[in-house]
Amino acid sequence: MKYVVLAEKPDQAKKYAHALGQATNEKGAWKVKTDLLDGQVTVVSAVGHLVEIKNPYQNYENWDLANLPAFPESFEYEVKADKKKQFNLIKREVNQADCIIIGTDADREGESIAYLILRMIPNALKKVKYRLWVNSLTDAGIVKAFQHLRPAEETRQYAEEAEARANSDWLVGFNFSPWTSLKLQEMGYLGEKDKKFSVGRVQTPTVSLIVENDLTIASFEPKPFWKVELVDDSETVFKNKTKFETLESAQKALQTLGSQSVVQSIQSENKAVSAPNLYHLSSLQSEMSKKYQFDSSYTLEVAQKLYQKGVTSYPRTDHKLITPNEFEVLVNHLNDYQSILGIDADLPNRQPRKKYVQDKQMEHYAIIPTENTADVASLEGDEKLLYTEILKRTLLMFAPDYRYQATEVTLDNNGHTFSAKGNVMTSEGWTRLAEKENKDSVLPVYQEGARIATEVQIREDKTKPPARLTESSLIDDVLPKYNLGTPATRAGIIKTIIDRDYITRDKKTGQLFPTDRGKMLVLFLDNLEVMYTNPETTGKWETALQLIGQGQKSKEWFIEQTKKAITAQLEKGAS
Repeated sequence: MKYVVLAEKPDQAKKYAHALGQATNEKGAWKVKTDLLDGQVTVVSAVGHLVEIKNPYQNYENWDLANLPAFPESFEYEVKADKKKQFNLIKREVNQADCIIIGTDADREGESIAYLILRMIPNALKKVKYRLWVNSLTDAGIVKAFQHLRPAEETRQYAEEAEARANSDWLVGFNFSPWTSLKLQEMGYLGEKDKKFSVGRVQTPTVSLIVENDLTIASFEPKPFWKVELVDDSETVFKNKTKFETLESAQKALQTLGSQSVVQSIQSENKAVSAPNLYHLSSLQSEMSKKYQFDSSYTLEVAQKLYQKGVTSYPRTDHKLITPNEFEVLVNHLNDYQSILGIDADLPNRQPRKKYVQDKQMEHYAIIPTENTADVASLEGDEKLLYTEILKRTLLMFAPDYRYQATEVTLDNNGHTFSAKGNVMTSEGWTRLAEKENKDSVLPVYQEGARIATEVQIREDKTKPPARLTESSLIDDVLPKYNLGTPATRAGIIKTIIDRDYITRDKKTGQLFPTDRGKMLVLFLDNLEVMYTNPETTGKWETALQLIGQGQKSKEWFIEQTKKAITAQLEKGAS
């Protein structure tokens, strides 16, 4: 039996080969002697995407309004001109093989990369038997994956999902980009140097969210309000929830209050706060943006490098949990991890807790360090910084809870209730390891039923505009809320709309601002009620794509729905 393992990248192929056994590189292919597979084993790799959609309209016929919508009869693919040498290497080895094991990245994009390549090689698809599903590129992680090869048909639908997305996105861009550009040109909005606008199923509603946020802030008119408060001799401020729309109404309420208040109740409670969740990609990108002003695509790039070096787990994940197996590995290497950080921390939580560990099936678990600590010493710069962030967050899971005593004192003044709150830390717990500053807000000692002197004051405030979207809030909250994109694609979406001059990003704060070009695009499409500016509508497509990955819908069905939607929108825009 001759096996070919198809990896996604050369360094991935090298790790597979050396983890399997004795490996030698022969003309770009790794020949391996191994006990894990019964036969001859060759490991080859792509270099990312080797195959792309072939443009059926070589003469740009779609850049004529009369020819829209433009739908090719079928999607044809071709090998990228600069990747033909690598493709021919894969083709040579595949033609000699009896069995193909797909070992590209374990996600829908990796699945698609493999099948698009193999589809270009006659009879190759018949040889695909197994799927290698790797979460950790350590030797142990790779060996474990080879020992538990999955039947290829278990994950085949992920490729269908990826192709449905890619084909539909291509159709949206191929039709709406020229249509929007030509329409705006007709209306006189485009000069000679600015003729083309790009419209995308996910990128355009993302631009719309940023434009809407900017317009809301710009049109916001702060409204004043007033609150009545009590202050005692210790200068403790007791607050009431009532807001007054005018100063006169606040002054009227003030007149009903006396110069003394009664301590109505004192409630103290000991509370415990466990450490934050483990990182998934979005939360890691968010944290690196807040702390170090990393943009999301750069965080993903560095995280991918750490994964490829075998020191952290697979980064393109939306899970914040691990399984008991991963937890056990982490426990067994706690001393190594502490040595890397140069600390000796109290880490008593050596049993799995549901917040972090669940025995459930998940394609990819949270981002954690692997057992490979020997190679960590070679990390430098931002790779070391990101690894340290992941390692610290993981160790927090084992640290004690942060504990504090929360106290609330309530006063009664002529039937009106006012309260003050205070917290006193009783145990630093995980916050010590996280270097998180804890500030006590200590209340004086009060006795229930006591009558105390209080002065009345009026405080003026005003309503505040919504916060400006940042790269962090967009990736961690907004895009997931509308189901726009995936953890693997969201960083690329933001990079794309920056590169296309629809938005700008403040490097210090991460705040996102629309450009005039971005505002023009959204305003134009909004006026015509084009669905691709609506994040709620477009986000539903991602749910439909997931149904393809689950085998409940077909790629053809999704593409047909896309064509119908495009046709309806263009007809509406023409009327």
